[in-house]
Amino acid sequence: MRRRACLGSLAALAAGALAPARAAPDRPRFAVALGSGSMHGVAHIGVQRGLEKLGLVPDLIAGTSSGAAVGALWAGGLDSSALAEVARDIDFGSVSSLASPFPLPWQGLMNNQPLADAIERALGGRRIEQLPVPFKAVATELASGAPIVLDAGPVGRAVAASSAIPVLYAPVKIDGRELVDGSLAAPLPVDAAREQGARFVLAVDVAYRPSDEKPRGLVDIAFQSYHILVNHLAAEQARRADLVLWLALHALFDKPQAQAFDALVQAGEAALLAHADLLHERLGGSPVRTRRQP
Repeated sequence: MRRRACLGSLAALAAGALAPARAAPDRPRFAVALGSGSMHGVAHIGVQRGLEKLGLVPDLIAGTSSGAAVGALWAGGLDSSALAEVARDIDFGSVSSLASPFPLPWQGLMNNQPLADAIERALGGRRIEQLPVPFKAVATELASGAPIVLDAGPVGRAVAASSAIPVLYAPVKIDGRELVDGSLAAPLPVDAAREQGARFVLAVDVAYRPSDEKPRGLVDIAFQSYHILVNHLAAEQARRADLVLWLALHALFDKPQAQAFDALVQAGEAALLAHADLLHERLGGSPVRTRRQP
């Protein structure tokens, strides 16, 4: 069930966190593109923490699936400490429910309306266009297969659409379109960031790798096929990013849950800080800190 868990529920905290300060205008427009990866998405919090240590604030956040969940709360003003606190307290079984008429019965085994509700509570009901940092969630139109960039309207519903794995979750209906998991069209939303004028795109790929687990049955084979597709699509979009963090994270789940959580955050932070010199050169921010302990 690890592969089917949805991080997208990182929400249960009031939206009273302070909005991040705006970055200096004399550098390239900077975007982060947070990829899909279910529970692997906890590593996005570490990337956020690393950027905070470098004094860098994105001008735009684009996210797909679990990346949309983290990205929405990040864009809503939660810093990495607040996000980590929220994520630790989440009961992941509470963010989906057995299929009900949402939007139509039996289009999926479950629906993720509870995820939408949790995001809405966390952000105080603000709409996407009201968030302190511009935010884009990417979903896939079921009828055409086209990527759909959601940049207005209720935040929770956009995240739910971006996270709606077909068959497992019912599609989410927005503006007359049935939308499913953005991973089917843009698991690493670099193009969504570019289309919004980003001149420097940091892409964070936390997808499950086909080699992570050996498929042992029909359901596993179905999910393995899904991961193969996602990895190929992510690699294609990664070519258009300025910097890509490619993280292999699945082995971290061999640890107890609390330790695995910390390890995921640390992996994201370490991957980001390994490129501190490049980021400082291209984006400015705080002077690069010495990371090697005496």
